[in-house]
Amino acid sequence: MEATALSVGKSVLNGALGYAKSAIAEEVALQLGIQRDHAFVSDELEMMQSFLMEAHEERDDNKVVKTWVKQVRDTAYDVEDSLQDFAVRLERPSWWRFPRTLLERHRVAKKMKELRAKVEDVSQRNVRYRLIKGSGSKATAATEQSSIIAAAIFGVDDARRAAKEESQRVDLVQLINKEGDDLRVIAVWGTGGDIGQTSIIRAAYKNPDTQSKFPSRAWVRVTHPFSSKGFVQSLVNQFLAVEGFKDILDTEKTAHNLVQEFDGYVKEKRFLIVLTDLCTIEEWDQIEKCLPNNNKGSRIIVSTTQVEVASLCAGQDSQASELKQLSADHTLYAFYDKDIPADLMNGYTRKIVKSLHLLTENLYEGERY
Repeated sequence: MEATALSVGKSVLNGALGYAKSAIAEEVALQLGIQRDHAFVSDELEMMQSFLMEAHEERDDNKVVKTWVKQVRDTAYDVEDSLQDFAVRLERPSWWRFPRTLLERHRVAKKMKELRAKVEDVSQRNVRYRLIKGSGSKATAATEQSSIIAAAIFGVDDARRAAKEESQRVDLVQLINKEGDDLRVIAVWGTGGDIGQTSIIRAAYKNPDTQSKFPSRAWVRVTHPFSSKGFVQSLVNQFLAVEGFKDILDTEKTAHNLVQEFDGYVKEKRFLIVLTDLCTIEEWDQIEKCLPNNNKGSRIIVSTTQVEVASLCAGQDSQASELKQLSADHTLYAFYDKDIPADLMNGYTRKIVKSLHLLTENLYEGERY
């Protein structure tokens, strides 16, 4: 990569980061009540700084990386200018005494939200497209990952066009309650942040139709690192709580018995599980081993901020559709499997059952040592 492009980008970013972390900027954020967004923007700028240093070490001459560096530079300019503008506004005594103070504060908060979204988008773009490979990465893995991401993005683009041109948006409650005996995964990915995404999924989860159709329900935030035993125990405890039982599973129960109890409990019941904060496909691979297909029409809702993870969780034959919105500030997409032929589903079922037995054996073997 041209040294000039990197040097300018790093210089601008360093200036913006220095001002964002200054005492003046922190005091302004405190006075205006935007501390959380300010802290988030500062942390993201710091991560971008690390990525640029990595790019400098790699001497990456990729044109796409150059474009990303330019976007980082422009974003840094915008952040620094906006923070300085906030400081100038705060220094004007008349600004606080003016009758439109609340309106002005609202505008500042809105601008900060826009800055946060812009910074987050630029930052995730590097992760999404694996622009800065980092040490130890393999070209083949990067190429394969890029193909997966590209396919997911194409699916999102198709969904966006359909929603815009034909007003085709799907309802999450209807997707969850769609008839079918097979286990189905619905992965939700969006551009409005975790809070908006969680709110929409929560509304579908609490919907009376959903609750009446799924007697066994659980909402689990994925832990990092992932614990199979803790995950299964959380599921069973929540299933029992939904039916009015107290938590009867203690931490001393063996993993082998725990998985057997879980398998027996869900064997005859339809279940709905919501997974939030899923970050990688490796985490999903571990979780998938814990979830048997009981052919009762069970559903798994996955919430993730990574578009490629959403696509892979839903399956190779998945399609993407834009979800009906609760708010104009949040655009969400659902990745879900199309109707699968019976012969393919049988193979899928065998894979899940085999994985469950492997999980039991692995947990049991792990406790012997």
